[in-house]
Amino acid sequence: MSTKEWVQTLRKFSAATIYEAAGKLGGMEPHIRCIVSGLKMVGPAFTVKCLVGDARAVAQAIDSAAPGDVLVVDSGGTDLTTPFGSMSATAAKLRGITGFVTNGAVRDFSDLVKIGFPVFAAGISVRGNVKKHPGWIGIPITVGGVTVRPRDIIVGDPDGVVVVPVENVDQVCSKAVEQQIKEDNIMQRIRSGERMTKIFGIE
Repeated sequence: MSTKEWVQTLRKFSAATIYEAAGKLGGMEPHIRCIVSGLKMVGPAFTVKCLVGDARAVAQAIDSAAPGDVLVVDSGGTDLTTPFGSMSATAAKLRGITGFVTNGAVRDFSDLVKIGFPVFAAGISVRGNVKKHPGWIGIPITVGGVTVRPRDIIVGDPDGVVVVPVENVDQVCSKAVEQQIKEDNIMQRIRSGERMTKIFGIE
């Protein structure tokens, strides 16, 4: 399948279902959370590594990423730096970028809600940044305990963020269909009154 077909397929499923379909691999640590509640993103990763406290590379990435990409930013793994805010979100949304993930913090929360752009981060902070160091774009990075390479598929929703390695996406798409059928069947059995211990074989 093409990247567009992957995105269309994976968008049908929750991040949790995709995580299960991927063999319980690729889930970012839970402190990387959905900042604007209820929003979902699915797209290929456009990777960025910033010098701590510097967001020049993020500005460059917004101008360089393709429509549909998800910006994934290693900003040093500290919530004391904010590589993204309302200006960046506005620019990214206008360029057709699908979402933003960072192991740093973000700011301008109220504006991010109004803009309606999917943002996943380690926190919210008033702190700003400088834009002097060029950083690194298009390299493998680690965010939320998971290695992210350019073009890996990123899925994020209120449950969290899952990274699907590009070489595994076809398999995960097929497994996600099977996993959803399995989950739907279990839910049907629960609603019919069947005991949980019987459903899960732990009587």
